[in-house]
Amino acid sequence: MRWQPKIIFFAGYETETATKGYVLFNAGLGAEVKIANKKRFSFNVGLQNIGDVGYQSHLSRLKYTAGNPVTGRVGVFNMGRNFTARLIIPLEWKL
Repeated sequence: MRWQPKIIFFAGYETETATKGYVLFNAGLGAEVKIANKKRFSFNVGLQNIGDVGYQSHLSRLKYTAGNPVTGRVGVFNMGRNFTARLIIPLEWKL
């Protein structure tokens, strides 16, 4: 017997409908570089939705839109895999 998560939503007045469950995996890494005991810069990289899972929030009103001819899915799905990179260079002025 396989474990199935219990999906809870408000079914009254047809304001919400059940959606498939999903699990998202995210990862990130960051570092701060100091030279001569002073912070010179920092950088961060991250990856969201590593498995590129197609998912919809059960509260989304966009899940009721027409079918997508490219994917064959009904409704608008949330963002897929996303990569981010950030470089922070502190600037200092002396007046």
